[in-house]
Amino acid sequence: MAEKKYVWFKQSVKLDEKINATHDPLKDWHPDPKGYFLVRVDHIKKRIEVGYVTNQHVISKAIYGKNAMDLYHTIVHHKLITRLEHAAYLGKEFYKAELCLRYGKEYKQELPIQLKDKEVIKLKINS
Repeated sequence: MAEKKYVWFKQSVKLDEKINATHDPLKDWHPDPKGYFLVRVDHIKKRIEVGYVTNQHVISKAIYGKNAMDLYHTIVHHKLITRLEHAAYLGKEFYKAELCLRYGKEYKQELPIQLKDKEVIKLKINS
């Protein structure tokens, strides 16, 4: 198999604006017209489980995976999402769930991962 060749470009800097990042969870939240997702980790089956929920609050699809990338690519491929901020939110939640699955931590959607005092999760980048 041929090895992938990457081309690295040298960047130049010509800033026309500096933007401070902000977020207001109440003002910035807009429901996705397609529905929403419930996320949980099943440590026994060693997988992340995602329920796709219609806006009538009916769980109509179940999606299973072991990592964030497989989950969000599947959701995009099946056209279950329309809003960019919803996609970004899911990427964040799926990666949190992946870390909890990998390191045996409890996952709670919308909440930070609970670590013991001075405990650090060392990130391993998959290539």
